[in-house]
Amino acid sequence: MSGKSSLKNEKVRNQKCRNEPTATVCRLKQYSCSKEDAMSACRRTVLAFTTLIALLLPGSSLAQSDYLDLGKSHVIIVKIPAGTFRMGSDQLIHADDAWKPCATCAPRNEVERPVHQVTISKDFWMGQFDVTQKQWEDVMGNNPSANRAAGPDAPVEQVSWGDVQSFLAKANAVQNRWTLRLPTEAEWEYAARAGSTGETYGPLDEIAWHKGNGDRTTHPVGQKKPNAFGLYDMLGNVWQWCQGWFGQYPSDPVTDPQGAPTGDKHPTRGGCYYCDAVHERAARRNRDLEDHSSRSIGFRIVAVPRKATALRQRESESEPDRPVYW
Repeated sequence: MSGKSSLKNEKVRNQKCRNEPTATVCRLKQYSCSKEDAMSACRRTVLAFTTLIALLLPGSSLAQSDYLDLGKSHVIIVKIPAGTFRMGSDQLIHADDAWKPCATCAPRNEVERPVHQVTISKDFWMGQFDVTQKQWEDVMGNNPSANRAAGPDAPVEQVSWGDVQSFLAKANAVQNRWTLRLPTEAEWEYAARAGSTGETYGPLDEIAWHKGNGDRTTHPVGQKKPNAFGLYDMLGNVWQWCQGWFGQYPSDPVTDPQGAPTGDKHPTRGGCYYCDAVHERAARRNRDLEDHSSRSIGFRIVAVPRKATALRQRESESEPDRPVYW
């Protein structure tokens, strides 16, 4: 067989590997696929199967799942119940400018204080995973990620806040049921904590990719344990953009806060694959300029049902002072 024919046949086999039923792909028997193609297909199968089971089990917490259609791919979303929590941290972390412990240094995390009561008054839907490189490419036609070697199911990164707004606009243009946006900072922390009150929602190595186990690269989503709401990678892997402006916390209880009314930076939350453990905390607050991008910053989405979106717009028009800011 000529070299050209061999190459053509290999391309055909790899295309079949991507298109065939995933049970065939995962067994790695029918076609001599590349390991990367096969494992990526297997991971997507597991995620899709999880969603299918969720939708078929009424009465269970898993039944509160749905999906967004991006055309070539789906984004799994999980229903987050309304509730009240304490936002912020009572812990004072004395550290130097590099966040290394320093008993004589001033606290580095004053922006996490004061701890205050926050009420999320309505259920909302959040992406079960960070938006992946494949999902980004399906919508935007490119992959800006620095960690491409981590594979298409690793979180997209090297995207600015402004870039994310462009993604959301394009994704919203093909939606019938949902309006997509970033989470507010309060929604993010409430979802990350999932009823927990400590600095993390489980043993760090079991729930997050960080400096101690990340091997200085991102990793495919969904490989660590989820929190009680069924969300994966809320800590570690990549920082996650939030919608509002970064600002000082209030001391009084608030309901559905939107962030600061003005500012020049947007919050990023959750820590990253090369971050020290001190950054992998539910209360940890970071912020960046909206045109800033980094190999450590990605995002996940919040989805609002279209009927609820129209209702909120009418409420906003009739009650212009309704939003609560910090």
